[in-house]
Amino acid sequence: MPERSRSRRGRLLLVGGSERRDPSLEVLSHFVALAGAEKAKVLVVAAATREPQQLLPEYRRIFHRLGAEEVWTNAFQDRAAGEKQPLLRHLEEATAVYFTGGDQLRLTMHVAGTRFGDLLRERHNAGDFLVGGTSAGAVAMGSVMILSGPGGGSVRRSDVQVGPGLGFIRDTMVDTHFNERGRVPRFLTVFAQNSQVLGIGLDENTALDVKLGEEFRVLGSGAVTIFDGRVSFSNAADAGDHDIIALSGVTVHVLPRDYGFDPATLQIVRPSK
Repeated sequence: MPERSRSRRGRLLLVGGSERRDPSLEVLSHFVALAGAEKAKVLVVAAATREPQQLLPEYRRIFHRLGAEEVWTNAFQDRAAGEKQPLLRHLEEATAVYFTGGDQLRLTMHVAGTRFGDLLRERHNAGDFLVGGTSAGAVAMGSVMILSGPGGGSVRRSDVQVGPGLGFIRDTMVDTHFNERGRVPRFLTVFAQNSQVLGIGLDENTALDVKLGEEFRVLGSGAVTIFDGRVSFSNAADAGDHDIIALSGVTVHVLPRDYGFDPATLQIVRPSK
């Protein structure tokens, strides 16, 4: 589980998707404010999508409208993109990076282990740097990453595929469009097999502001559902791939706007008065 003593000092903004459709742009306004407001220099990366030309111009317009000083965009459609000097210079100059939605496996496949990926981790670990991501861009931030799995359904190994994420939060997995698409069983299936994992489920147009070593805070119109996956019982090792798994003891925290979560005590934090 995340701990206060961890050395990573950067900040994350994990977004559940559909934040561009909010007329108030609450979540993206918060991102720009964290990135430096009128001094924000934002690099938008579309590695997760096959159609970057549909997303990047819109994000550029939005971030400029919200007052960012500089906005760079990069399609990042193959691993070679992560070795190119112009992109690395933008990452050096940026105060924040924002990953678009798409397919989280495409994102990790293109970014992890490149010069860009290594420099991004260095900048985040050094502190005073913001990494944000929406939909697949948020899912990839965890150490465990759900690759596929239906919404709803039962708790069965065959229904969920997982892989390694970028690991910006240790022993944590993130899922998005969470209540809109009925994704609770996906988390339960993972907990039945690895009960040390913390699960963060983000509704659409909702974000979790994560400053590592401190309390997490919720903003946006939906909820963040946090699961303490330390189950008291699971028969996953004895169940077949298509059998429904028995498990018990998952703790659930539902957090609306302004509520928080303490990763050290694994407890809900009420809004400040």
